[in-house]
Amino acid sequence: MANLKLGKCNPKGNFESLYILEDDCNPNLTGSFPELQLKTGDEITLRIFHFNDLHNELRIINKDKDDTHVFSQMVKIVKDAKAQAADNEIILFVSAGDDHMNNPLDELLGFDVDSFKASAAYIAYSEAGLDAAVIGNHELDRGSALLAKAIETNANFPVLSANLYGSKNLTADHYHPAIIGIAKGLRIGIIGLTTQQKTLVRQKDDPNFNVGDILLSLKNTISDIAPLSDMVIILSHVGYNGKMNGQVRHELDVGDIEIAETAAAITDKPMVIVGGHMHLKLNENRLEVYGHNVPIVQASAKGNYLGQVIFSFVQSETCLQSQVNANLIPIKRHEDEADIDIGFEQSVMAPLYGMLDDKLEEIIGVLNCAEDISCSKNMQDRYIGETVIANFMNDAIVAQTMNKVDIAAFNASGISGGIVNSEISFNDWYQVMPFADTIVIVDMTGQQIKDMLMSNAQRIVRPEELKSKQAPDLKEYISRGFLHFSSALRYTIKLNYDATTAVAEDIMLHNQAIDEQLDLVFKVALSDFLTLRGAEGWNGKTIGAGLAEHIIGMDLTNLPQDDTGHVYRNEIIAFIKNNWILNESIVCDGRLNVI
Repeated sequence: MANLKLGKCNPKGNFESLYILEDDCNPNLTGSFPELQLKTGDEITLRIFHFNDLHNELRIINKDKDDTHVFSQMVKIVKDAKAQAADNEIILFVSAGDDHMNNPLDELLGFDVDSFKASAAYIAYSEAGLDAAVIGNHELDRGSALLAKAIETNANFPVLSANLYGSKNLTADHYHPAIIGIAKGLRIGIIGLTTQQKTLVRQKDDPNFNVGDILLSLKNTISDIAPLSDMVIILSHVGYNGKMNGQVRHELDVGDIEIAETAAAITDKPMVIVGGHMHLKLNENRLEVYGHNVPIVQASAKGNYLGQVIFSFVQSETCLQSQVNANLIPIKRHEDEADIDIGFEQSVMAPLYGMLDDKLEEIIGVLNCAEDISCSKNMQDRYIGETVIANFMNDAIVAQTMNKVDIAAFNASGISGGIVNSEISFNDWYQVMPFADTIVIVDMTGQQIKDMLMSNAQRIVRPEELKSKQAPDLKEYISRGFLHFSSALRYTIKLNYDATTAVAEDIMLHNQAIDEQLDLVFKVALSDFLTLRGAEGWNGKTIGAGLAEHIIGMDLTNLPQDDTGHVYRNEIIAFIKNNWILNESIVCDGRLNVI
């Protein structure tokens, strides 16, 4: 039976009291209910500060210039707003998920409960007075047991998701479908929703853990929460799938548009969808994005912006009337001391940095490479052809498996930086590969490998795309799943007329034509991002990116597979340590030709 009970709000946050929804699958709601406190004529302002997809980027380390203290800038903005708030103004601070996995601070999490030290994100959020966060897909990259440990140890705020269920590790003690927080008489319902995309569930150590139907979970939860709330916030780590500049950038079976439609059909209470997952910059200067009259906001990613939504409410005899606006506050990349909360930086962040410094500064090898594998070069090359650093990465994985795999592959979007000739630190390589992808070895026939390359040929960023008005920025994330391969696989991409006619030709595997090996079975090392989550169109669904938006991807999720549990990045670091001086192994050798 669904139950609403008194809960614990963040003591440094903005709620005066909190109600927690438990087991929202039953239509009968019991427990303690918050009563209406607003009276006719009451006026109140709600200012919501929000961020999403911070990926533990609490600070940006720069060896040549001063570091950028991203989160301490946010804390300063929120703290100043609280200090300046009127008596009838409420300040909320929320996260729309993906708070981990993209920064060296993730190493403090460890890879299992035994190696856990701290969740830097949750410690910082708790001390900053965060009021709620939704579970993003990357929160689960290292398993449900580790997330449970991070929440119970470091999260002094409610963690939400209405559509995650069945875990033996994550229980009602760790997360909730929704909450109702009370601040200055306003009852604020907050619901969390987690994407079904790229979310690591149903693993060996937690086989019944799953992601449920997003809209059904929303219907059940909002039906309980909305009647007892004056307004509703939906923290959606699902993704915005509406139009941007006249075009749909991300085609999703269910996205924020469907969430808005479903919610609007159930309640007419004032609402906002605070979104994430797609790293989009919405409502930069004013509120422009709606779905079925419900505002939808999102604040880019990695701390580029802090989002702000401002509701002005007036309680009438019949309803709570509202006006709403929104904008994004840029986080400075070249900050002054006045831009950050110095006290927070010294008391909260400095101890976390201290825990990490020894790991970051560790030298793992020396690069003496004739080719340019700097960050700018890699970011330009990764989507359009052969890439030096991807060659090295995949060849290193084959070597680390002692040649027990025939080929290794890695997706271009997982390469996020480069290095220059010098000593290589742990942090240097972390910037190249920020994500904790694990290695999954799959069995593929020669025919399946050929099919994979044919799909890959249609995923490359094409010359005409770069010349178009909607040219993709090669420095940014392009969700198309273009793959790079180790040296045993060599082929040509013939671009032809357009993406739908592009093909892979002259495919050679172990110096033999693939057409002579179509029935043979090969071992292929891929990442869990592709094989377990089917990300970026490797689940057989349509790729929705630029001129390749009608290409049907190949399904890699149903292949015979062995999840090794080894982290792709860590295996490459081990290879660098073992070889120490890297020179002739870093090359472009013509394994991919584009014509």
